[in-house]
Amino acid sequence: MKSLFQFSGGDSFLHRLDPRPKFLVVLAVLAYVLLFEDPLYMLGAFVAVIAIIWVFGRIAPTEYWTLLIFFTPLIGAVMLIQGLTLRSADPEIVFALGPLEFSGYGLLFGASIGLRLATMGLTFMMFSMTTTPKNVGLALHKVGVPFRYAYLATFGLRFLPMMQSDLKTIQNARAVRGDRDVGSRNPFRRLKSLPMSFFPLAANSLRQSNETAKALELRGYGASEQRTTVFDLELRLMDYAVGVAMLAVIAAISYARFALTIGQLG
Repeated sequence: MKSLFQFSGGDSFLHRLDPRPKFLVVLAVLAYVLLFEDPLYMLGAFVAVIAIIWVFGRIAPTEYWTLLIFFTPLIGAVMLIQGLTLRSADPEIVFALGPLEFSGYGLLFGASIGLRLATMGLTFMMFSMTTTPKNVGLALHKVGVPFRYAYLATFGLRFLPMMQSDLKTIQNARAVRGDRDVGSRNPFRRLKSLPMSFFPLAANSLRQSNETAKALELRGYGASEQRTTVFDLELRLMDYAVGVAMLAVIAAISYARFALTIGQLG
């Protein structure tokens, strides 16, 4: 299993799609989950994104099952917190744990927020796993983003998988040295072991950032505003078609939410 948010190196429809219309795909999903509130709509978006990644990206859910497992307690925790704290005008108490009462409206609202966060996470993962950091930087520069900021986005996409790999190396080293919490099957003990790995992870990340900055300075990066690239991005007919389709989807979502007022909670 590859690191999450790392380019998967496939040859699917999403892999071949230009990053610019792929940006619009991400914006369409974000528009959907941010404008609608009904948890059923959020669940539909969550399942739809998984299907898109599987069918058009040829990335099975088994490739990112750890992220899906992480979403389960996240959604449950948000539901319980909102059910405990949020009340409607006429609150309906679904169940109680001693003095703690959970409202139905709060639980539904919490489910909507949790599924919204999960869908957004899957969408960003879809983009990063089907787009090389190099193409992200080129696409941003093509749409007018200054090359320094475009490189910053490229470096960020490369840096996150590096941190995941470093964390795994640190955890494995601790397990070899007899740290029982790291290799435990108890998820709470494994979570307890994470803070002790953050300091060496942060130190190594700072060292890598410093080395990268020195390498850029030695190569004269940013000395001239005139930039040339070995590779270039050209929009194809399919890229234009996907871009136009996503703009139409965003317009339809906005119309359905504001003109037809559908997708509201309650």
